Amino acid sequence: MSLRTRLVLALLGVALLPTLVLTLYTRYQIGLASQWWTLPGIERALDSSLSVSRAVVARMDTEMHDQAERFALEPPIAAPSPEERHRMALELDDAGIDLLQTYRHAGSAWRLESEYRPLDESDVWEPALGAVLDSALADGGTVHSPLGALGSAARTRDGRVVVAALRVEPHFFDQVALIGRGVEYYRGHGLVADIQRQYAWMLVTALVLVLVAAAVVLATSQAGQISRPLAELSDALGRIAAGDWHARVAPRGALEMRRLGEAFNSMAERLEVAMAALRQAEREAAWRTVAQRLAHEFKNILTPMSLSLHLLADRSARPPDDAERAEALGALERGVSHLGRLAEQFSQYARLPEPRLEPLDLGALARSAAPAGAVRVSADAHVAVAGDSLLLSRAIHNLVLNAVEASAPGATVEVRVKAERPLAVLEVLDRGAGVPAELATRIFEPYVSSKQRGSGLGLALVRDIAQQHGGDVALEPREGGGTRARLTLPLAGPAPADGASPGGG
Repeated sequence: MSLRTRLVLALLGVALLPTLVLTLYTRYQIGLASQWWTLPGIERALDSSLSVSRAVVARMDTEMHDQAERFALEPPIAAPSPEERHRMALELDDAGIDLLQTYRHAGSAWRLESEYRPLDESDVWEPALGAVLDSALADGGTVHSPLGALGSAARTRDGRVVVAALRVEPHFFDQVALIGRGVEYYRGHGLVADIQRQYAWMLVTALVLVLVAAAVVLATSQAGQISRPLAELSDALGRIAAGDWHARVAPRGALEMRRLGEAFNSMAERLEVAMAALRQAEREAAWRTVAQRLAHEFKNILTPMSLSLHLLADRSARPPDDAERAEALGALERGVSHLGRLAEQFSQYARLPEPRLEPLDLGALARSAAPAGAVRVSADAHVAVAGDSLLLSRAIHNLVLNAVEASAPGATVEVRVKAERPLAVLEVLDRGAGVPAELATRIFEPYVSSKQRGSGLGLALVRDIAQQHGGDVALEPREGGGTRARLTLPLAGPAPADGASPGGG
């Protein structure tokens, strides 16, 4: 996970943690409030109250209807005697009726004809029910008067109307209706509470989303001010590690990031100056090393040449001795030849050309490059490679020459060429003293040699030529003593036909 992503997540966590806590608390409070407003017990109590109220009213209506029908069959007399009134009062007590009235139709209205009450009815209560009789009779006889009467009306055989009623509170019927409206309101409020809860959740969710979006924008901006300069610093460090000493950054972002960028640029400038000084010192050291080696090699060659010259000068004052003169001249000739060879090796290593690839038979090339004498070449047929005949001949010649110089006088050096797919392999085997252990890891470095008289460039030249051709070279101990030089190159297509020149013409 990148630093930018981590910073964004960390800043989002810091910004959204209070929001999440507030959201959970809000959800708890909304749920608690909804539970208080919509408790199932309250709704059941209201339903029970409404049911009981309606049942009581219905039972009272039924009882009064039965009593009204009974008295309509034997209606009370219009002008009762005290004894009759007392008897009717006792009967009303037994029947549980608070009021019994008879009405006669007079014109367009009902006129009260007689009225009876129980014995214990001492309050002044005179409900006039004539105005509601028409509507009561049309509705089945039920009388619900706001004057506090619950009863029933029934017609007699002679056209009068008998009303049997119970006394209730003046607002009894309004209160019963209020209970019904309360139940309906409470149920509607529960639905509204659910809608409000959903609305509150939608509002809280929208608020959280807005806060999240704002936090993402802010966190991304703040993280970018830190991660972008660090990414540029990382890229510049990678360029410096790859050798681009001119890499710089543009200081930006927070104050600490700008200071870090400025410090990096200052360090890079000092490092560039130091590397320039180091390269100059390395070049000077390399030239000093080359000069020392050249001086050493020239001194080794010039010393016997100088002795030979002194010997010739000393012999010039005496009678000539052809044998001694020939020996001195031979030493001079060998020294000059060695100087030429040394100069040639330095020239080759300094100006190694780019290879010109062409189809070659590695076995034929080895036969032509190996010097005549104690060298035996064996090769598989048509070991094809793509290479530069001049460079490969030079590499093979150097390997064979090293093997001959490392071998005892008269010993045979073997050259073997074979195909080990996907490689072509050329091996040069000798029975010399082998590579010293202290030089085994450095033998292919320039100016490293196991011979007292040598430039140390021969094997380095072979390695560079092998690498130019996509191959490699190695020196291995040989069983029974000696060294195996192993040159490997990629196998190519079919080699030239037999009889064709190794150089491709």
